Amino acid sequence: MNSNPLSKREAQILQCLVNVHIAIGDPVGSKTLCQSENLGVSSATIRNALASLEEKGYVSQPHTSAGRIPSEKGYRFYVEQAMAKGGFGLDAEGIALRQRLETALQEGDYQEILHQLALTIGDMSNQLGLVLSPRFKEGIFHKLELLRLEANRLLIVVTVNGGLIKSLVAEVDSAVSQRDLENLSRLFNERLHGLTMAEIQATVQERLAVLGQVARPVVEVVVQEIEIMLSTSGADLHVSGTRNLCLKPEFGDSIQVAGLVDLAEKKDILAQLMSERHGVVITIGSEHRSQAMQQCSMVTASYDVAGAQGVIGVIGPTRMPYGSVVALVNYAASRAAALVS
Repeated sequence: MNSNPLSKREAQILQCLVNVHIAIGDPVGSKTLCQSENLGVSSATIRNALASLEEKGYVSQPHTSAGRIPSEKGYRFYVEQAMAKGGFGLDAEGIALRQRLETALQEGDYQEILHQLALTIGDMSNQLGLVLSPRFKEGIFHKLELLRLEANRLLIVVTVNGGLIKSLVAEVDSAVSQRDLENLSRLFNERLHGLTMAEIQATVQERLAVLGQVARPVVEVVVQEIEIMLSTSGADLHVSGTRNLCLKPEFGDSIQVAGLVDLAEKKDILAQLMSERHGVVITIGSEHRSQAMQQCSMVTASYDVAGAQGVIGVIGPTRMPYGSVVALVNYAASRAAALVS
């Protein structure tokens, strides 16, 4: 029994319609499909197939005299068919995007690399580019360093296996010497060695409770800052290309544009959303929980650095060039894993 809801011809015509609509942005008629795609069938056959696709909910007709546009259901079918055949390959455009990405990447620390990736992806896709840093809490603890900046100001540096580093400046109530900090760092490292950062977050209070009352003010500050370090937040997300969304013809309504800009600025929400996506994920329109993204598609690919997952993605209108975007984020994810590690 054939589980495909469409005939082979309907699926072929739907794929052609999606390709043409993505390219031109206007409703697509049977005559345009005949001229634009080598379907090998008559205009009347195409008209009948389009009517059937509309009845089944894969396309819609904005006006009686207009051609058709893909519905969310149509885009979903188009994407799933492509992924079932092995995904979107690197066409000529995808290869050009890859070359531009390589040219744009600069050496630097991993946060600089990821920031550059977001800028480049947003620019090359002409959409909103998103890069989520590897989730620090998934890494395995390697080393903690406490450095004295001033009498009561400390620099806390935590490194996980694979080289990922997070640092921040903290203040303590009383003055502390560098020698005391070195001794305390040694004790921290002995008690936390070999644990995942998630395990440390769950048990850090108990594990460090026996370090003694003399160092208690410093211990308390370090514990608090480690817990902050391990939470997924907007600080872990690099965003670029908000202006690209504002210029899309699909987002002509000022209220909708405001909602998208507001979402792009709420990096904590986007960071949490992206952290839940594993592998290559494509979500379309009403598949999103956020009202602001009901007319958007989101394409993401995850990458792994020393056991910690990061995510690279693009947000744009549902009329998105899925092939080149999937190829771009997939390739960028593979490069991020190599460059950051």
